[in-house]
Amino acid sequence: MLQLPRIFQTKSAQLIHVVSMPLTFFAFMVIYRPFHIEEHLSIGQFPFGVHLTLLSCIIFGTTALLRTIYYLIRRRVDKLSYFFWAIFEMVVAAFFVALYAWLIDRCAEPYFLVLSRALAWVLPVLIYPYVIITLALFLVEQYRHNRIEEKQESKIRFYDERKNLKLVVEASSILYIAAEENYINISYLDGQSLNSYLLRRSMKSVESLCAEYGLLRCHRSYYINPAHIKALRKERDGAIVAEIEGVEREIPVTKRYYDTISEHI
Repeated sequence: MLQLPRIFQTKSAQLIHVVSMPLTFFAFMVIYRPFHIEEHLSIGQFPFGVHLTLLSCIIFGTTALLRTIYYLIRRRVDKLSYFFWAIFEMVVAAFFVALYAWLIDRCAEPYFLVLSRALAWVLPVLIYPYVIITLALFLVEQYRHNRIEEKQESKIRFYDERKNLKLVVEASSILYIAAEENYINISYLDGQSLNSYLLRRSMKSVESLCAEYGLLRCHRSYYINPAHIKALRKERDGAIVAEIEGVEREIPVTKRYYDTISEHI
């Protein structure tokens, strides 16, 4: 399966789509008035501007509903499925736009004629924000990936609760970080030797630091370096563990983090 970058699964990405689609449609129609849309919508007791605003609200509601559904099934969507989902969203939006135009015209024309007209209104306009947002998200993901690679080649500094520097180690040499009561145990490679350092910090306090250097949360008590994962294994009882190169200890991986971990190995 062609994995979709994780940024496409975030809530912020869905919000961008929900806001961009109706705004783009409204602005494009106001500025260019294409496809004789003003003539078709200058009917009934309301002027063109009111109808256009209501159509934009319809697109907003449709996009919000479908993006909510997408967010619920996001882990099952790959790159190819995402392409068809985007087309599906535009077609559904056109369906409801056509329904509105058909009803305000009191069903004077066959619905499918109005639908074909609505598809000509919606698809050529909304394709632009979909393409732009998709390219932008891919670029952001690539930039983030490059930044993590740069960070992995640099040194990571660990401070204790009093802000005293306690450990400086190459980020790429860290294997995992485990919680031990009020401490974190940092396991790392020093050449070919496996070392560990006990630091008085909470897992929560190093969350942003770990994310910055590409260490992933795999369990409430563990962060792991995906570059050192040898295998992910599901046990018969349903438990998931990660095998790390040169380490006998198996690191537990909860279902909540499994997809994220598997995408990075």
